[in-house]
Amino acid sequence: MFRFIQSRFFLQAIAVLAVVVWFIVQIVSSTHYVAMPAPALCWQFLAPLQNHYVSMCLVLALGFIIQVVLSDICFFRSGFGDTHHLMVVFWFFLLLCCGSFASEFSPVWFSNIILIITISINFDYDSGNLKSRDLLSGILIGLATLFYPPVILVSFFVMASLIINRYSKYKDIFIFLLGIVLVYLYVVCFYFFNDRIADLQQQLSQLQFYNTIKATEVFSWKEILLVAALAVSLLYFYVVLQLEYGNKQVLLRKRLFTIHLLTVTTLLLMVFSPFNIHQSMGFMVLPWCMYCSMISQIKQHPFFNDIVMLIYVVALCL
Repeated sequence: MFRFIQSRFFLQAIAVLAVVVWFIVQIVSSTHYVAMPAPALCWQFLAPLQNHYVSMCLVLALGFIIQVVLSDICFFRSGFGDTHHLMVVFWFFLLLCCGSFASEFSPVWFSNIILIITISINFDYDSGNLKSRDLLSGILIGLATLFYPPVILVSFFVMASLIINRYSKYKDIFIFLLGIVLVYLYVVCFYFFNDRIADLQQQLSQLQFYNTIKATEVFSWKEILLVAALAVSLLYFYVVLQLEYGNKQVLLRKRLFTIHLLTVTTLLLMVFSPFNIHQSMGFMVLPWCMYCSMISQIKQHPFFNDIVMLIYVVALCL
């Protein structure tokens, strides 16, 4: 089914229109602010938006638009599609709506914005000023941790990508870490010169890593089914894509491995999340959007591909 849709642009356009309408309905009708269960330095500054419903909806929609545009650009610039199609957009909005993530103004949404921007900066190490991109990646992640501390785990993606794809990796990693340190240094200086070091110490003492297992109070059959669907689809995607891209050029295999790194990063973000399992699944939208778009292009065994993708989609809807 998805292979059939992918091969016909008219059907893609209809499918995208349908999920976009669903997305708009969810944002307009049920957007809500998700408070941070864990302490953070800056997330509370966004709390006033919940008193301005239209503004919150617009900011939320803008964030999702940034995510889907950058995801689409990364997908095709990485060479995963021979001709441009709309499956990345289709899968992105479908997963958002099935999991009801489209209506959550939450740190998960914010973290995914930072994650896709970081991927966009780091998906290609063969062009541009790499040192400035390393520094910018570090600064972005440092700023993001002020709003949602577990985003520091995204640094795993950047450093692993540099180690795999770059020869002068140690210098690049140092510059990346310097970008993170610069943000923290600025924060310390801000509190110091405002004579508020005691406030900073108090907030830092409250910081701790949570996990989604502890945050999920009761493991219902829905949560168990969702985790099982995640595990099965992840294993299936990995095997099928390794077989499909095993004989491709080295650059394409490296970029596929980058998507695998992205998946590991989002799994870490999900596990060390203060939200329950279903809310934490929002971190998986970006890698699943990429995987499903690639799987939809494969000509072999389209029936089995559709079954696996539908299992995860149905589990999200429950």
